[in-house]
Amino acid sequence: MKIEQKLQQILDKSWSNIRLNREECKYLLSIDETSYASGLIRNTANSIIRSKNDNSAIILGQIGVEISPCPGKCKFCTFGDGHTKFEPSRIGQEELQEKMISFCKEGDLYALYLMTMHEYDLENFLNTIHYAKKIAPPTTQLWSNIGDTDLDTFKEIKKAGITGVYHVCRLGEGIDTSLKPENRIKTMQNALDAGLELYTCCEPIGPEHTIDQLVDNIFIGAEMGIYQHAAMRRVPVPGTPFAKYGQISELRLAHIVAVIALCTVTLPTMAYMGVHEPNQLSYASGANIITAESGANPRDCQSDTSKNRGMDMARCRKMLFECGFTNIRRGDESKIPLDFEYLVKTNSLD
Repeated sequence: MKIEQKLQQILDKSWSNIRLNREECKYLLSIDETSYASGLIRNTANSIIRSKNDNSAIILGQIGVEISPCPGKCKFCTFGDGHTKFEPSRIGQEELQEKMISFCKEGDLYALYLMTMHEYDLENFLNTIHYAKKIAPPTTQLWSNIGDTDLDTFKEIKKAGITGVYHVCRLGEGIDTSLKPENRIKTMQNALDAGLELYTCCEPIGPEHTIDQLVDNIFIGAEMGIYQHAAMRRVPVPGTPFAKYGQISELRLAHIVAVIALCTVTLPTMAYMGVHEPNQLSYASGANIITAESGANPRDCQSDTSKNRGMDMARCRKMLFECGFTNIRRGDESKIPLDFEYLVKTNSLD
């Protein structure tokens, strides 16, 4: 089947490690995800990402360390003040240790996110980092997923042991949330200025978002020197204002993953491509990050997501194996062969 010359030229640019521009990104996103052309886009992204990283994937962990009604009032988040049903709570050291051991016991966790609400107690968070640092193996990095933060605080967090920060200026920021887009972007820059690696995402993608909105969001991170980009579809969490608006398909999400991968893979700092929530279509379309979760989760009504939506380490290993990855990277970039014997060894077959 013959493909459009424009698409061929863009794919050739990607193979030649030439950065794509906004208009090319818009064009790729405009293509129907059920089409033959979409298959070419997804296969190209998949091949390029795997070739750059020796067919390796990474497993991240995330622990929600505290819950409270969040002043961000995000209409898609289970913790938003005004609609949350959660009471304030904070994870204790014993529970944190138990969850971390579960994540880290096989030594194949690349990094662990410690997540708070938008507003957080800095002293407690620093204590949590110090304690987590004692438990995490040397091959597992510690990352943070926290609210808007100034430069000096990020310097403190880095000194305590954090190496990377997840932060986004989300789709609909300032409209679907009570947060200011300029503050979100400033926080991302603060993290970089503090010497931390920046991980971001185009999220939370819903059926109503336009191609222009997606591209504008994608290029916030693409123009900042990110270490990781990603795509996440919005989950219609019961009880949230946006629950009634539905969600995009995993196939559409996989198409968006592929486009973001092609638009950012040439960045010298870009190392990995994420997707959330994990799905096999996206891992055959350019994604190579999978996340296991425990504790609080903004897409879940359970106080401990590991008992509901969150995947554990065994399921993460199995999904990566099924999607054809042959290596798991540790946080020091060393590799573990991902084969059937490794799944047996780590009790990851069920």
